[in-house]
Amino acid sequence: RRQVAPNHSMTHILNAALRQVLGDSVDQRGSLCNDEKLRFDFSHKKAMTLDELKKTEEICQKIVGESLPVKAETMPLADAQAIEGVRAVFGEVYPDPVRVVSVGDDTSIEFCGGTHVSNTAEAEAFVLVEETAVAKGIRRITAVTRDAAREAITEGEKYSKIVADAEALAADTDGLDKQAGSIRKDVDGAFMSATLKAELRSRIEGIQKKANEAKKAALAKRVDIVLNDLKQDLQNAVDSGDRVIVLNVDIGADSKASQKVINAVKKTAPEVAFMGLSEEEPGSGGKLMAFAVVPDALVDAGLKADEWVRGALEVCGGRGGGKPGNAQGQAPECKDANEVLSAAKTFAESKVEAEVS
Repeated sequence: RRQVAPNHSMTHILNAALRQVLGDSVDQRGSLCNDEKLRFDFSHKKAMTLDELKKTEEICQKIVGESLPVKAETMPLADAQAIEGVRAVFGEVYPDPVRVVSVGDDTSIEFCGGTHVSNTAEAEAFVLVEETAVAKGIRRITAVTRDAAREAITEGEKYSKIVADAEALAADTDGLDKQAGSIRKDVDGAFMSATLKAELRSRIEGIQKKANEAKKAALAKRVDIVLNDLKQDLQNAVDSGDRVIVLNVDIGADSKASQKVINAVKKTAPEVAFMGLSEEEPGSGGKLMAFAVVPDALVDAGLKADEWVRGALEVCGGRGGGKPGNAQGQAPECKDANEVLSAAKTFAESKVEAEVS
């Protein structure tokens, strides 16, 4: 009972805090208190905002810190009902006489027969860990006090530092987006204040956005370099009379970048069949993209882009599709991009009488 008492008293304080933040339309619709947590159901038509949750939590924490007395008095039901601001559970039938529990001078006053602390300071700490829906127009808040609250506060401080350290890293730090994703997963599963968790999620999204923008900028620079080199390679192929080219191109797994490469091929070497291969992260053994463009003359000769892409990716379990003149595909994992390069050349050589460069 001693462990339940602070949680029970804090439901009264939470009830008062919710009315202060959301208005007097808030009514209690149920509660559960045990030695682990307190749960409070109340009438409200929509999810509370982050600001509303934060204000509610701060009010409760402030009342704990103010060490307000908690008093119980038994009186005739009629007298109790006449007390200004007294709260009762909707639909509940109360005995006569009834027990009235008050917190401070005017913080909270409710009908209640349960066990309470004698002072709000006995709750020691308070953390709101969840706010969710239980039915239409009914919300539920779960919170903790004492050791559980201190544990949640410590966990929150730990992840606040982890997120701050990640925020301090440069946007182009290798693997920052994945690191942020891993932190997000840990934060999602952590036991901490719901308001702090929401704030940390928002900050993590900011890290991921920063990292992704840096990756896009780096990729755009790489694509420009690739295109310049490719134009020279294509011109050399045209000058040498090559009809088929297969190249590793460092453009990640960006389909928009692959279209830029294909447009360059069509402009510089319209009579050449071309296949480009690009790993999402070179040497990682991860995703590999293949794309091809084949002029009509070579399609008629038997080299079809869709078959060519499928034939090349088959060695690493990839798939492809498209049309005889233009196709693309990918493999979710590719341990050896050179094996795919070799397969692409072999396939092309089997279809047209030409040496593949």
